[in-house]
Amino acid sequence: MANLNTIQKHVLFVCTGNTCRSPMAAAIFNHFAEQKKINWFASSAGIATETGLLVTKEAIQVLKDYDIHIEDHISHQLDERMLNDTDIVITMTNTQKDLLKIYFPDKKDKIFSLMEYADSDEEIEDPYGQGLKKYQQIAADLMVMIPKIIKRLTT
Repeated sequence: MANLNTIQKHVLFVCTGNTCRSPMAAAIFNHFAEQKKINWFASSAGIATETGLLVTKEAIQVLKDYDIHIEDHISHQLDERMLNDTDIVITMTNTQKDLLKIYFPDKKDKIFSLMEYADSDEEIEDPYGQGLKKYQQIAADLMVMIPKIIKRLTT
């Protein structure tokens, strides 16, 4: 029988296109999880995307400043299997959270917005097409919010 303490838990970050925000959040989460040696890992998906799109060059660039690498990420369309295989789902906005709860009512108890789970006043806005400065702001916000999520998951 497997030791329950060794079974890794899974958080799924969700945004719209899975080429900016949610891959950044997952990479930052995994960076901190590895540093803290916690038994959680993150992946990401999009509500309205197609599988196989590349992460934006701006997302790659801003995370390199934190020594986090996501250049190998490709987008994934969210599906019910992903929701079944995860312990918690964290969306970038309240609207995304509300949509997922409508589409997957039987999963509603494990779907949260990043804003509520990190106890923040801000949603993570879509930086796509808004330039490097917006991506830098999003990365900085995530670098503050993700440790709060990890603390909540591990205490």
